[in-house]
Amino acid sequence: MSGSGGGSGGGGPDYSSPCDTLRFDLQLSSPQPLVVATLSVGDVLVIAVVQMNGHVIVQVLSNGRPAGGLTGPEATRLRNCIDQGHNYTARVLQILGGQVRVRVEHA
Repeated sequence: MSGSGGGSGGGGPDYSSPCDTLRFDLQLSSPQPLVVATLSVGDVLVIAVVQMNGHVIVQVLSNGRPAGGLTGPEATRLRNCIDQGHNYTARVLQILGGQVRVRVEHA
């Protein structure tokens, strides 16, 4: 006498709206030195999906100028969410030499 009452009990993360809660820290790839030189910790940058040389990339912009890109699994998920109409920002957490670490959050 067993039944499978496949109810939806709590306990796990809520994936019903993952784009709304997407948040991660990441280092910019291919940072642009002239733009990085103008950044400060705490600056809030714009994230955009753009086409470049036939590839779709996630780019971080400062005053409309590319500061660098975002790559990896998080960036892929981010791109999918942007394609669904969500907007995100990147807050500068750390600048070390020419490397920039940002926190990506839903806008």
